[in-house]
Amino acid sequence: MNEQEKILIVDDEPDTILILQDRLEMDGYEVVTATDGSDALELIDQDLPDLVLLDIQMPRLDGIETLIHLHEKYPGILVLMLTAHGTIQRAVEATKQGAYDFLEKPFQPEHITQKVDQALEHQRTIEQSTRDELIHNYEEIVGESPVILEVLKIIEKIADTDSTVLVQGESGTGKELVARALHQNSSRREKEMVVVNCAAIPDHLLESELFGHERGAFTGATYQKIGKFERAHGSTLFLDEIADMSIELQSKLLRTIQEREIERLGGTKVIRVDVRIIAATNQDLRQAIEAGTFRQDLYYRLNMIPILLPPLRSRQEDILILAEYFLQKHSKAHNQPVRLISQKARDLFTQYDWPGNVRELEYSILRAVLFAEGDVILPKHLPEEIQSTRQHEAQNVPVGLTMKEMEKELILKTLERMEGNRTRTAEILGISLRSLQYKLKEYEAAVERDA
Repeated sequence: MNEQEKILIVDDEPDTILILQDRLEMDGYEVVTATDGSDALELIDQDLPDLVLLDIQMPRLDGIETLIHLHEKYPGILVLMLTAHGTIQRAVEATKQGAYDFLEKPFQPEHITQKVDQALEHQRTIEQSTRDELIHNYEEIVGESPVILEVLKIIEKIADTDSTVLVQGESGTGKELVARALHQNSSRREKEMVVVNCAAIPDHLLESELFGHERGAFTGATYQKIGKFERAHGSTLFLDEIADMSIELQSKLLRTIQEREIERLGGTKVIRVDVRIIAATNQDLRQAIEAGTFRQDLYYRLNMIPILLPPLRSRQEDILILAEYFLQKHSKAHNQPVRLISQKARDLFTQYDWPGNVRELEYSILRAVLFAEGDVILPKHLPEEIQSTRQHEAQNVPVGLTMKEMEKELILKTLERMEGNRTRTAEILGISLRSLQYKLKEYEAAVERDA
């Protein structure tokens, strides 16, 4: 047992409960008890046990009825039936209803241990197999922490539906990766997912970007433009940073979601659109609703399926797994010999608070791969703020490079390594050529301002 596992004993005979409880507590299990099925169901609703030992014959709600109720509400729950000689046939029937096995009275102590251990080991094997399958199916969402596995389970369950999804989490937690995983595992995957960053487009242009426009719709509209909704017909539209959309445009978006139709700006033709909407934000939309900057009715339409991505600091067990993943990814992409992360660098990774989350970790590894002289990442290859980390002082470290400065350094260093080849640089960094060119112009303008 990795952690103390909890077992619920359900039997109306105090002597039976006492025998089982003594043995199981001696074996290291946490034990809770109930004297009938109704009480057991209430206990399970409060805290799901790892295993239920369930007597067949009880007053009020007997074992078979309790088992049926349990499997309706908790399909994967593990149950061992308790049976006297006269009810063995009913116990066999119970296994057909979903019970794992049965334990026959009177109990032999070693038999109790054997059956319980066997049942729990069976459950562990199933859970590990499920974890491995989820991790394999969604390789780009890296991690093995319970909270990430729960996110993967939600993706697995809802991917091939048309439900609207709202992905929430701090910047850099991987919201677009979740959207892509949902799209790639849906029946819409044959068409490319369409992405719109609502924060990156000025509000007066965002409406045209989403809905398109006819020629002459406004000053400068010299040609007809097909909007993102039309481009996403039969596919998925990912609306990133949805909280940055104006309240007026939110009204138009709500109507489109409800009616499944649009009109281009300056047009009168109604165009039907078959689009799945996935929205994302790093803001608290409930606070935005209270502040009057986000529509409550739109929130409820978007929040049909909520997915909350945790910050990296709350999933410590994933930090080194992610670091190794990014090391392999970027050393291969840059044809670099870096293969290892030193223990001191590892310690710094686990002590640092990661305000930029997974994105900051990836940038840090990419930077280290580019700067490392040999095949090992050392503390000196990491950004200054990570080098300065001390355990329990992550909140008070002196700030070195900002995320913007780190991004600039990575872009320029990669461009240098690629001998000025912008197309290859954009591919390696995972951004569009247009985005790279925009960034480089931004850096040039900053140099001119400083001159």
